[in-house]
Amino acid sequence: MKIEGFHIPSQISDLDLYYCGIETVVDSFTCGPFIRDKHLIHYVIKGKGFFECRGRRQPVQKGEIFAIYPGELTYYETDPSDPWTFCWFAFGGRRTKELLLRAGVSVEDPVRGIRDGSGIPDQISLMIDTLQTYPSRDLPASRIHGALYTIFAMLEVSHLASSPAFNSRTEAPDYTGKALKFLETHYQNPISIKNIADYVGLERTYFTKQFTKATGLSPQRYLIKYRIEQALRLLATTDMTVGQIGKSVGIPEMAYFSRLFKKVVGVAPKQHSLTVQADRTPAPV
Repeated sequence: MKIEGFHIPSQISDLDLYYCGIETVVDSFTCGPFIRDKHLIHYVIKGKGFFECRGRRQPVQKGEIFAIYPGELTYYETDPSDPWTFCWFAFGGRRTKELLLRAGVSVEDPVRGIRDGSGIPDQISLMIDTLQTYPSRDLPASRIHGALYTIFAMLEVSHLASSPAFNSRTEAPDYTGKALKFLETHYQNPISIKNIADYVGLERTYFTKQFTKATGLSPQRYLIKYRIEQALRLLATTDMTVGQIGKSVGIPEMAYFSRLFKKVVGVAPKQHSLTVQADRTPAPV
């Protein structure tokens, strides 16, 4: 038995759903080898099987997830003696890399157990029901986004609870996670990298090295990227002026804001704003 729902996001946001589903598989189930163009996460509700990526074959059983990354050749199959029941969702968006990092999975280490994933199928069922109940023009996007963020919250909490840092005072705390939360809470203020390093309790140079290793971006580049992402959100959802948006995301100097925006997005904020306004304008009947 297989139940699916499909979604085409109207615009890129922090987190988008493309499709999701729940399936009880037969004892001969296999999938692939395939290369996907979206990120996927599968959660095994019961049963066991195997997942292969980059030549590595790993067992996956009840209570575990496996993550599929775009551009990677993957293959998975159920164990005929104990077939899978699993659910899945395909997603993307500007926060994809960060959320996967917080969930504790990577392309090199795509399989992990979830301490309490029993709520994941419920959230996927909610998304399927929403997609099947409402036409696309009336889709309550907040329900979709709420379910997605709830799933990632479960994954993050499970990852933190299973980490040595959580269970042993002798281990170093999660400096990067703490820094990300500080940055995302205070990005509207005139914060510096030293402010963030001081908050997490590390010397600035060492903090920068650890943050860059964990996220792939220096703290300064991550802060700029995050501020511009929030500016894009405001341009798409409000009627604020470019100057007001720059101030709202912590870059009050309009010329500097415009220069950073163009460097990240490829066009000036005013030009992007005109494009957004044109997309909002209904087509003539």
